[in-house]
Amino acid sequence: MEEFHEVAIAYYNNAPRNLQRLAWSFFLALDSDGDGQISYMEYINFLRQCGYGWISSNFFKDLDRNRDGCLGFWEVLTLYYVIKTRGLWCQGCQTCLVGLYFTCVSCFDSGSRTYDLCPTCYKQKKFSHNHTNFMDNHLLLRSKRGLPPGTANINLALAPRSAINANSAAVDDDLMQSFQALETGVNAGKTSTCIVM
Repeated sequence: MEEFHEVAIAYYNNAPRNLQRLAWSFFLALDSDGDGQISYMEYINFLRQCGYGWISSNFFKDLDRNRDGCLGFWEVLTLYYVIKTRGLWCQGCQTCLVGLYFTCVSCFDSGSRTYDLCPTCYKQKKFSHNHTNFMDNHLLLRSKRGLPPGTANINLALAPRSAINANSAAVDDDLMQSFQALETGVNAGKTSTCIVM
């Protein structure tokens, strides 16, 4: 949640003044009793009135960074960021996906509904789907840089390997061979599925 909080603040800080004023107006409107804080009931009323029923009422605790039982301006800004950028559900366990998750590349490219999984369901293969190409959301975005729809280049997404220091006194040949074999296997697997590991 801390990451979402930092992103929301970053967007706010880089927004034009009129947008910052609108964010403040939203906070004031949410604060129905005018006490400068958003109570749990004000939070619940907002979710109900604005159709954000997919957000768990327990999410309030996650947003409440200082655990004072209320939401301040920055916490409400985080709520706004989450409701505008999330809304994905794990197709395996039906939990709301708020962090890293896996997406079917074929479904993503089709332009229709995406098929998304939490890391646990993907790791434990707790899903049934007709495609096998999955990438985590960060890697998927990076792999699509400058490419036409329907293609992915995992090499664009992966961090480049630093050059081996030839002057190093102790280069472990077995380690290097094992690492290169793994890279070769990953590269070979890319032809049939999107795989990093």
